[in-house]
Amino acid sequence: MMRWVVLAALLALLGGCGGDDDVATGNATADLAVPWVDPDGDTPIVGALSVNPSDSTLFMSTNTGLFRIAPGASKPEKVTGTLDTPSGSGEVSEALVVRFVGPDALLASGHPAAGEALPTALGLIRSEDAGKTWTSVSELGSADFHAIETSGDTIAAALFGQAQVLVSVNDGKSWSTRAAPMPLVALEVDPSDADRWIASTERGTFGTEDGGKTWRQSDAIPNVRFSWPESDALYRIDPGGPVKVSTDGGKRWEDRGSTGGEPMAMTVDDGKVYVATIDGTVLVSSDDGRTFSDQVAGG
Repeated sequence: MMRWVVLAALLALLGGCGGDDDVATGNATADLAVPWVDPDGDTPIVGALSVNPSDSTLFMSTNTGLFRIAPGASKPEKVTGTLDTPSGSGEVSEALVVRFVGPDALLASGHPAAGEALPTALGLIRSEDAGKTWTSVSELGSADFHAIETSGDTIAAALFGQAQVLVSVNDGKSWSTRAAPMPLVALEVDPSDADRWIASTERGTFGTEDGGKTWRQSDAIPNVRFSWPESDALYRIDPGGPVKVSTDGGKRWEDRGSTGGEPMAMTVDDGKVYVATIDGTVLVSSDDGRTFSDQVAGG
């Protein structure tokens, strides 16, 4: 997940660039294999990976935009959508955290680009057409969700920079608040049990069995990323790249392979493990995390 405080400085730099098809170097997106990486600029910030159930296209949210990577493709395509709200309208693409909740159906949160007539905090927004158009759901102007996870009718969304997770059981229209041990780096929810969560922080990994009411620390490894595609298949990737899998919700872990690079985001879908590393590379494993190859090479 991403640290959008760092992003503010990056957005100020990007504001002086060209249109949506440009990156900080001024080169057209279509001409670059990895448009979210500026070879002369800052390290890319990758906020989330999520796969569209309608066509298995991987979506990647970054500080320079939301990108779609079709199955087998090595060249990403930028997705820029429009958001209409009671407080204004504008384009959204960069600085988002996204999660698919159905075919072409996306939940997201984050910030608009500089100069757009939108509140700086987007709250929870939703798209039914894979990011082309968006509508405001709730918390517009007040919430910046750092992670958005779902299980059944439950949405759990961690607030950026705050030791709080908001929980909704009515599609994000209203929320209750849960206290977290500290601000969360990553959050995942058991797809078969909406009360069982796992989360990482800068001081280690924590779990809860009662929907965030009480927490217990399981290890001291910081900044872990997770993916929980099935109740008996919880994946994690630790700093440095080692991948592990648990069949019991994180009590015991089995070592798999390693990406060999520092992870920023992870997702697992239909037997494939996707990882984005700190240099902007997107790696994919088709053997349950044992070996990885580049899908999109980074900087």
